[in-house]
Amino acid sequence: MLGDNRGQIRVLEALLATAVVFGALLLTGPVYVALEKRGDAEVLYSVGLNVLVELDKDGELGELIAQGNWTELSNRLSTLLPVGVSYNLTVYNEALELVNDSPVSSGSTDGKNVVCVQYILAERTDLNFYVVRLLLAWMK
Repeated sequence: MLGDNRGQIRVLEALLATAVVFGALLLTGPVYVALEKRGDAEVLYSVGLNVLVELDKDGELGELIAQGNWTELSNRLSTLLPVGVSYNLTVYNEALELVNDSPVSSGSTDGKNVVCVQYILAERTDLNFYVVRLLLAWMK
């Protein structure tokens, strides 16, 4: 009975495996998708378009715009965009009149290399058409 150490060895094995995983995470640091061959403008455009498509996947973007819920839209953009990217979102109706009465932004994009992503949106419940303009820039 005294020589049966299988349980203790399993606990030590689990602790060692956990230490290896956390050590690997600490040594590698955060990995961002930024391809060296592509320029900053192309990366920002791709990220911005992917974020707008993801928001519109279930019609949520159209619902948020129709409800005028600019705070929730700003929160979702802040969550989906990478750290270090400032944005400014403007929404126009089909007559190109400004729809959002309050700013949807996370900082200033003035004086920086700004990328403009335009997205045409058809809201599903009332069939309203919107032009969503998302300006993106790296904060440096």
